Amino acid sequence: MPGAPIFPWSVVRALLVGLAIALPLPWVLRRSRTEKLTWTKAILLGAWMLAGSIVLIGDVPSRILYWFDSTHAAISAHLHFMAWEEKPLANNPGYQLIADIVANSVQGIFFVLICAGVYFWGEKHKKEGRFKS
Repeated sequence: MPGAPIFPWSVVRALLVGLAIALPLPWVLRRSRTEKLTWTKAILLGAWMLAGSIVLIGDVPSRILYWFDSTHAAISAHLHFMAWEEKPLANNPGYQLIADIVANSVQGIFFVLICAGVYFWGEKHKKEGRFKS
């Protein structure tokens, strides 16, 4: 594929959308120290966090897979030592296995970071006595 873009611009755009969604997070966390969370605010906050999670856990890995599918031939043509990825591995082209490993690793990293952030946020609020048991 001559002229195919080797840089994954769609992945970068998806990451930027995820960062744009997460941009108000410091303001929300700062405000949660002084203001009580109502049901309405909790539902809106949950919907906002769900949107960010969908972009980071779903869209970014999907864009990585699409990028691998569209550029594997161009990468192998430019970088001759990567020609092995065109050969079958476990009845699939090698680039598909590499793409799955990369996309699942990225997805797992975002998932663990989101879960850890929510856990530490909850523990901090529990220590401050903001949650009732």
